[in-house]
Amino acid sequence: MEKRLMTFIACLFLSLGMALAQTQVSGKVTSAEDGEPVIGASIKVAGTNTGTVTDVDGNFSLNVPAGAKLEVTYLGMLPQTVKAVQKMKIVLEADNKTLDEVVVTAMGISRDKKALGYASQKLGSEDLNIAGTSSLASAMQGKLTGVDIRQSSGAPGASAQIVIRGARSFSGDNTPLYVVDGMPIASSADFSTGQSVTGADKANRSIDINPDDIESIDVLKGQAASALYGIRASNGVIIITTKRGKANAGRPVITFSTDLSAQTVSKKFERQTVYAQGNTGKGGSTGAYNPNSSMSWGPKITDLANDATYGGNTDNVYTQQYGKHEGMYYNPKYAAAGLDGWTTPQTYDNVGDFFNTGFTQNSNFGISQKNGNLAYSFGIGDTYQKGIIPSTGMMRTTARGAVDFEINKQWKTGFSANYSSTKITSAPGANDSFMSYLYGAPAEFNLKGTPYHKPNSPSDQILYRSGVFQNPYWWAANSEYRQATNRVFGNAYVEFRPNFNWDKERFNLVFREQAGLDVYTTTNDDINEYGTLVSGNKTGGSIENYGVQRNVFNNLFTANFTAKLDAAQKWDLGFLLGSEFNHENARTWDYAGDNFLFYGQPTISNVSKMTYNSEYKSEERTVGFFGQLSLSYANQLYLTVTGRNDIVSTMPRGNRSFFYPSVSLGWIFTELPALKGNHILSYGKLRASFAQVGQAGHYYANYYYVPTYGSGMYGFTPVSYPLAGQGSYTPYYVKYDPNLKPQNTMNWEFGADLNFFDNRIRLEYTASYQDIKDQIFNVPTAGSTGYQYLCTNAGEMTTWSHELAINASILQSKDWDLDLGISYTHLQNKVKSLAEGVESIFLGGFVEPQVRAQAGYTYPNIYGIAFKRDEQGRLLLKDGLPQGTSDSQNLGECTPDFNMGFNLKARWKRLSLSATLDWQKGGKMYNGTIMTMNLFGATKESLPYHEGTMVVDGIDEATGQPNKIEVSKQSYWYAYHEVTESGIYDRSYVKLRDVTLSYQLPKFAGIDISVYGFARNLLLWSKMKDLDPESSQGNGNMSGCFERFSIPNTSSFGGGFKIIF
Repeated sequence: MEKRLMTFIACLFLSLGMALAQTQVSGKVTSAEDGEPVIGASIKVAGTNTGTVTDVDGNFSLNVPAGAKLEVTYLGMLPQTVKAVQKMKIVLEADNKTLDEVVVTAMGISRDKKALGYASQKLGSEDLNIAGTSSLASAMQGKLTGVDIRQSSGAPGASAQIVIRGARSFSGDNTPLYVVDGMPIASSADFSTGQSVTGADKANRSIDINPDDIESIDVLKGQAASALYGIRASNGVIIITTKRGKANAGRPVITFSTDLSAQTVSKKFERQTVYAQGNTGKGGSTGAYNPNSSMSWGPKITDLANDATYGGNTDNVYTQQYGKHEGMYYNPKYAAAGLDGWTTPQTYDNVGDFFNTGFTQNSNFGISQKNGNLAYSFGIGDTYQKGIIPSTGMMRTTARGAVDFEINKQWKTGFSANYSSTKITSAPGANDSFMSYLYGAPAEFNLKGTPYHKPNSPSDQILYRSGVFQNPYWWAANSEYRQATNRVFGNAYVEFRPNFNWDKERFNLVFREQAGLDVYTTTNDDINEYGTLVSGNKTGGSIENYGVQRNVFNNLFTANFTAKLDAAQKWDLGFLLGSEFNHENARTWDYAGDNFLFYGQPTISNVSKMTYNSEYKSEERTVGFFGQLSLSYANQLYLTVTGRNDIVSTMPRGNRSFFYPSVSLGWIFTELPALKGNHILSYGKLRASFAQVGQAGHYYANYYYVPTYGSGMYGFTPVSYPLAGQGSYTPYYVKYDPNLKPQNTMNWEFGADLNFFDNRIRLEYTASYQDIKDQIFNVPTAGSTGYQYLCTNAGEMTTWSHELAINASILQSKDWDLDLGISYTHLQNKVKSLAEGVESIFLGGFVEPQVRAQAGYTYPNIYGIAFKRDEQGRLLLKDGLPQGTSDSQNLGECTPDFNMGFNLKARWKRLSLSATLDWQKGGKMYNGTIMTMNLFGATKESLPYHEGTMVVDGIDEATGQPNKIEVSKQSYWYAYHEVTESGIYDRSYVKLRDVTLSYQLPKFAGIDISVYGFARNLLLWSKMKDLDPESSQGNGNMSGCFERFSIPNTSSFGGGFKIIF
């Protein structure tokens, strides 16, 4: 007992002595470059786990033992070890060699960028959260090399096609894999418009991600970079890291931001305002005024009062009935609307009057902290968007949470969770688009000032022409295309570091188990109200309810071992082993009906006829086993070898296991003694890689069930079921090759990274060649087989890409910063071969024109009727007018010659400016909007061709001599624009993508406040008139090639503020 008491007293005095030896020190950490405080710098007592971080003013305080030393570190700055004293002033120097070198690679492994033998690119939160963007795709535009991002329109929730280094599949999915905090998630649209030129555009599921939740994005472009993800990652990978808790002097960091912006049409269709409604005239004269015509080839608007049939100055049926109305004309459409039919000739901006000024509000709140072993980050976001088109808009609410907890030195656990609720009301395009009704409205008709339905009869439209085309205001009030998605995704993990008896400075082993879920339900309602016109006839309308419920479970296990192999620590070894299990099941439904019983209740229970219904389930599973070996020598030579074997359920039995390898090599030649320390060439690295990755298709059963309503799910059965009340299983019209296998991509990549003048100028160049064989697509078969197509492996495509990124820190001082980034991408996809007997594959469009993949040509191309020409390229004329070829021809390549981006960041004291400029050179597009409006005589281009005669330059096909036949200008213009080649336009453009000006207010009571203003799509220089060349139809593989009455893109102007405390 006495011994225990003495031991207790000794321990007590020892503890008191240690406590008394503790001293509180405080200080401030600043940057040597500008003298500004360094926020979040780590202050750690050397040899212990005791530490803190600097606050928003760069200050810190800490209790330390007598004589202790402090280790001060901050990413991008040189670390320091200093002796602890009472009042400290610590100045950190920039470490240009390590700045921005840590990247997230496959399986969430962070590596030094210098250790990679392939290209990768990183975007930080400061690159994404600018210019009031509400979608991830638009936030990334213009900032990445080798990545083509096409926003289909300016509508809220519009889809975006993202393709990395060109297409790899003729007709399949070419979008990259998205990985959020280590969890692969769905990102593509569940209901793509694909090859269709009808229906409303559907949002990609990446719209569910709030850009404000993102800490960084790492883009893995080549197959060597993404090979560890296996068969799902042949199109590249976008790795998203969301915000996590960070240390901040023992107190949480609270952030709130909000911005408001207005949207207007970025490039409006400018209609001619000289000529009125009417069909084409004869002999070079204008046509007569016709209020039922779809065309605008009538008389001059200023001459309407003298029109023989409707003019108030002439003797006609209306002046006989109502008397003369000098200077006026009679419009029976006004009279049918209950207005005075007599009106004075004048023009109206019907296009400008129809579009609203859109409105967007983004608000975000976040709280985060790292205190000791616990780190957390939580946030909520809200986006409200009203579109430029009446009744369109988007509402999105997001919530996120992340917790990381270090239980002890061996165990760590945590989770990341995200919730989103997205509701979108959109509008259809192409053949279903109301834009043709709007653009075709004649300039002399007051569309906005005329009621759009008859009094007391809301289902009866009032039209400005014949009943073929609807009133756009009636359409906006009575048609709805709604999307609603509720989604939860995230993961939980646990890490274990065995406490082996080895040198922990040299050896490290980490086991990690991660399980994640991605669960969402999307519903769609496409409604055309009672009274909708079809082919000029009033109908009872239609409705379609369809959706998907998708559940994805992903389990990832890794064992990661790193070691310094020798005492000199020149040789480093890394070895990763892992397995991944991905299981997905989905339920999809589609119910459609026609003819509402009455107006005002557009629900499927109100239809008199069900036209279609289906419901089916699908299930897919992928199991992967992978490994990675990395070896480096003397911080200059880096070798990485990977291998992954995937077992997939979507391939035929007996043919489901596939192995994919990769190897990459990087050599930092400036580590050689002769080049080390060179201030002109500060850093130089050569890299090369090879990889092979597959892409799986879907292996379906050969039978499907014909539902109760309609003639079969796919419409190809010769017998309609039910027959005598009996349903049936009937053969599917596609037969699947029992030897089907994933398409195979082999990728060779070479590149160089060069830094000059103490890393002030940084250059990255990459050349990539891809050879994609065993394409999966449907090959036509003889009807005698009982099938229309055979789904098999055939065809080959190659892709060359050249990417160059230049970043220059032009000016760095206390008051001034100026950085310029330039990106360049040249890409060429070529179809080397298709299946035997197949010359081309349909990707989308009409019967003519179409977007196709054709053997021997670049991918994709536009096909349609061309002008008939002789061998010298001169027009061959018939009766003095242009004529088209008898069959479709290649009319142009969609792929541009190159894309360039220019990014500017400037700072003067507390004022900052950033801007992004895009330049695209070349690339063709079918512009169906302008081609159709040219036929209608509605464009300003058509003005010189409304009156008079001309002799068309060309060759008379009948005589073989130069043409001498005089024709009316109207007939020439009409004949010219009946040929599809006239609608092919150059997509070249220069666009000022975004500009942001922000001001950081002086700190007040420890609170940071910044205010900012921004503009997006501010200026556009383009060869394409009356349309933004980025507008296109849909989100499939014809995106960017085909346009017809698409929703216009928008320009945004707004501002906001951000508070951190």
